[in-house]
Amino acid sequence: FILPSEHAANPSQYVNRRIRLGGIVEKDSVNFDDEQLLLNFYITDSIDRYAVLHYGTPPELFQENTGVVVEGGFENGVFVSDNLLVKHSEVYEAAPDGTVDLNMLRESLQ
Repeated sequence: FILPSEHAANPSQYVNRRIRLGGIVEKDSVNFDDEQLLLNFYITDSIDRYAVLHYGTPPELFQENTGVVVEGGFENGVFVSDNLLVKHSEVYEAAPDGTVDLNMLRESLQ
């Protein structure tokens, strides 16, 4: 998987490709429409952030300020996901001030 800042550094490398994007679910960004089963949120590594549109019910452990990996691709600047993974052990949480240790984040999501 790649982090949001890695995508932002060279977005043309990922055009029309299925990728795994890992990061933290940004605080106060989650919106779930339980009638249409559409989940919207922002994923961040504290350097860059992207809007995510996920089709389907989020996993039970999904919550703000924790690490996730989404699978899919970018469409018009939005990451469209059809698979959302939450690590069950060694879950990484961002510091209260929102800073993210990129190495610890990457290790926790692998």
